[in-house]
Amino acid sequence: MSWKDIIGHESQIKYLIHAWQTNRLGQAYFFHGPDGVGKRTLAIEFGKALLCQSNSTYEACGVCASCKLVEAENHPDLQTNGCPKDVHEFPRELMKEICEGFFLKASRGGAKVLVIDDCDLLNEESGNIFLKSLEEPPPHSIIFLIGTSVERQLETILSRCQKLAFHGLNQSEIAKVFAINQIEGSFDLNKITSACGGSVSQAIMLTNPEFSQVEDSFFAEIVMPIPDPVKLVKMILDFIEGAGKETSVQRVRARWLVHGTLSWLRGQIILKSNTDDLKQRPRFQLLETVSIEKVLAMLEVCFQAEYQIQRRVQLSLTIQWWVDGLIWADSLADFDAHVGAL
Repeated sequence: MSWKDIIGHESQIKYLIHAWQTNRLGQAYFFHGPDGVGKRTLAIEFGKALLCQSNSTYEACGVCASCKLVEAENHPDLQTNGCPKDVHEFPRELMKEICEGFFLKASRGGAKVLVIDDCDLLNEESGNIFLKSLEEPPPHSIIFLIGTSVERQLETILSRCQKLAFHGLNQSEIAKVFAINQIEGSFDLNKITSACGGSVSQAIMLTNPEFSQVEDSFFAEIVMPIPDPVKLVKMILDFIEGAGKETSVQRVRARWLVHGTLSWLRGQIILKSNTDDLKQRPRFQLLETVSIEKVLAMLEVCFQAEYQIQRRVQLSLTIQWWVDGLIWADSLADFDAHVGAL
């Protein structure tokens, strides 16, 4: 892989290369934006370029020993770390181990690169341990922190990083990724790009026909006059558990369904404000009996469910809460309207 293979983040790449060329690279960067859009990939690729033994063009050559080690995920001077599966917060002991390894002398005599994913899960303890690495990093080193938003980060961490925002990929960019990775099939690319929220990983996942079938069944049931919560919860849990016993993969499926619901609800708002847009959105059917207030309340329920999944709250409890929230969104909308009138 090279810079040319990273789709959709040309401005971020230019920014980093310019900083490198002008000797203005920061000691720490915080990459924030939606999951699955390439933040971690770009951080590792930039680290590979920094460690490359032939980096005169500010790009990894891909053939030297250093590049081969990075590609094999075995370079001693490029650490990539994330929160362990099924853990709600970044463990204190793990962060201590990461920092100790980062301060060891570079094995190959060059730079040191540290990539930490899942920074949304840093707590006060693990954050304070990491703070020393940010305040006094080892010489010739660079740190990349990966998260979804600045709001979820500790201020002490954010204040010591340069922040770089990432966006979701548009349809043409996702099409390029599919072409590069030779992803083919009978899937509807328009439908996929409208549902994936700009996430490449979710777009690839959506090429599975089973996912669209589950989503359509879920939407059909949730808008029934009297939705069956037991049926909905079972439908979702069967779909999630179909990924296997590994809960991290189950959470990916859960988040995909929540994101798909968010996209569907946003489509309802657009259609209610401009019904002429209906022809451009074959995936959506305008639900005239559902008020805009209920749609907004359902959106808020989805945002909260996504946050619970991100925080690794027990999935079965999160799904039950989410379904109940969607069903009773009418009551929530009425309550908010009543409070607003007081």
